Amino acid sequence: MKWDIKSFLGGIVVGSVLFSGIAIAAPAFPDAEEGMKTPFTYYFDGLPKSPNSDVQGIMYKNSVYVPIRFVAENLNKPVIYDARTKSIFIGKIPSAKMYSKMEAIELVKKKFAGKLSPTHVVEYAHDDEKGHYVIQVYQTVVNNFQSGDSYTSTYGWFVVNPNTGEIKSLL
Repeated sequence: MKWDIKSFLGGIVVGSVLFSGIAIAAPAFPDAEEGMKTPFTYYFDGLPKSPNSDVQGIMYKNSVYVPIRFVAENLNKPVIYDARTKSIFIGKIPSAKMYSKMEAIELVKKKFAGKLSPTHVVEYAHDDEKGHYVIQVYQTVVNNFQSGDSYTSTYGWFVVNPNTGEIKSLL
């Protein structure tokens, strides 16, 4: 088969038509870079401050997301991130042992290790009114593999005290 200019141009036209639909079908999510095009000015005690251009905040769904290190340091508070527990400390570090949400999940997993199957999910749900972590243990059970119908089977809801690590059932 011999390639000529007609075939080449035809290929470009067909390719353009086929791939132009990708841009139309792309979801309309805002680009984080778009928020960085307009730098925000932050005021601390009436004084304007701007972070470095590589750590600008972004606007998403009418909320401004701000670099926490920039804010804390302008409030003269140190910031420490503990990757192991996925905890962010601003200002003073707690003097007593405090369990993080990730550590609370691990405590619940250990407590029920012999009773849970590999399909059980142990996850943080929210904090209760006392500041304790609420952890849900559940699994998704597929009852019809052909249709994909499934339901959630809850093993239990548990409260973990962040000061002591004590686990109590909510039921």
